[in-house]
Amino acid sequence: MKPQTQTAVQAPTPASQPAQPTPARRFHIRPFQSGDRQAVRDICVETCWLGEYRPEYIVDDWIWAEFWTRYFTDREPRHSWVLQRLQDGKIVGYLCGSSQCKKVDHYAVHLLPRIAWRAIRKGLLRHAGTRRSILAMLGSLLKGELDVPGRLSDCYTGTWHFNLLPEARGAGWGWLLLRTYVRAMREQGVAGIHAQTMSVNTVVNRLLESCGFQLADSHPVHAFRHADPRPIEIQTWVMSLREDQAGHSVKAFRL
Repeated sequence: MKPQTQTAVQAPTPASQPAQPTPARRFHIRPFQSGDRQAVRDICVETCWLGEYRPEYIVDDWIWAEFWTRYFTDREPRHSWVLQRLQDGKIVGYLCGSSQCKKVDHYAVHLLPRIAWRAIRKGLLRHAGTRRSILAMLGSLLKGELDVPGRLSDCYTGTWHFNLLPEARGAGWGWLLLRTYVRAMREQGVAGIHAQTMSVNTVVNRLLESCGFQLADSHPVHAFRHADPRPIEIQTWVMSLREDQAGHSVKAFRL
């Protein structure tokens, strides 16, 4: 894939970023390139549960990365960006996005045979822990617990997710990655975007609220009850990108 020629985003200044000032030029944001694929998958696994590597929550590292990143890196890479450490070029974070969430959902169905074959070949169902994980996830999928309500996915077609390694957190880089994605969606005329989080992910939920997202749906999810006894809800946050509807959402990402 030919690298995109989009200008990299440097460290935010206090005037443009409501969070803490970022240490000057430790990182920069640039468009995703094909050579970043494995780094994105590794970070996706390393931050799998609330920013930490918790294998008890996921069935298999490869399956987790395949499900959450494969579409974005292989089918719609132009809407993904990475956060790169300037000192040595290491990728320390990413945002993967799409302008059409239904394409993401359709591709997930395409992945199921490959994922099933992986589970069989690795003998995952023979182990009690992974068997519980698989059955819990399948139960949530069949009940529709992980689905975005149709009334929201039709209006807010863009979707995204991001992850940062610990060294890149707390300095506004997540905010800047998100602003980069929002800018791209607005330039393409996308009417609205959404993201799904869990109620226990309070850090990300606060970020979304501060950026102008609104909580549009929240309902219980049982996919992780085998590993976490807390009541967990899956939440859908939305943002309108239309000038006449977005209000403070547009102002939050004034370019």
